[in-house]
Amino acid sequence: MRLDLYARVSTEDQNVLQQIHTLRQWALKNDHVIASEVQDKQSGKVDIKERKEFLNLLMNPKGDAMLVLNLDRLTRQWDNVVFIEKQFRSTWDTYKLISTSDEINLSNASGRAMFRMKMIMNCYMPEDMLEKQKIGIARAKAEGKFKGRQKGAKGKAGSSKLVMFNTQIKNEIFEM
Repeated sequence: MRLDLYARVSTEDQNVLQQIHTLRQWALKNDHVIASEVQDKQSGKVDIKERKEFLNLLMNPKGDAMLVLNLDRLTRQWDNVVFIEKQFRSTWDTYKLISTSDEINLSNASGRAMFRMKMIMNCYMPEDMLEKQKIGIARAKAEGKFKGRQKGAKGKAGSSKLVMFNTQIKNEIFEM
């Protein structure tokens, strides 16, 4: 089978190559041929219409299937899930979706139900984490412990204190 490899990370700062490497190994180990590779550096929460690389691959496949590391690499937005499922269902006989970690079968009701349940969790988990984080930040602010991110600290070496603090807040939330 000829595979289109799709790897996505959420930000420009993250490294997509480890996913590509794993996908290449999986394809070769399972006697598949790599037809194309797409590396995406956009959040899975971004609307699919703005994710040009992914949308182009989905609408103009080069292979017989799209291979992803995990289903969460596709999207983290429910409206996109519906669009992606509809597209794969319309081409299922000629273009499938394969995950290295999940069985996917959109040709029958139980397969579609499992796909949807897994995607629900992929959309739910980051939303749930943010809600818990907001609760922890509000509590830390009320206690005078949270000062916020330093201006311009995102992605810079000096932001490690904030990461450690956020980790501490998350740990405290889960201990409640």
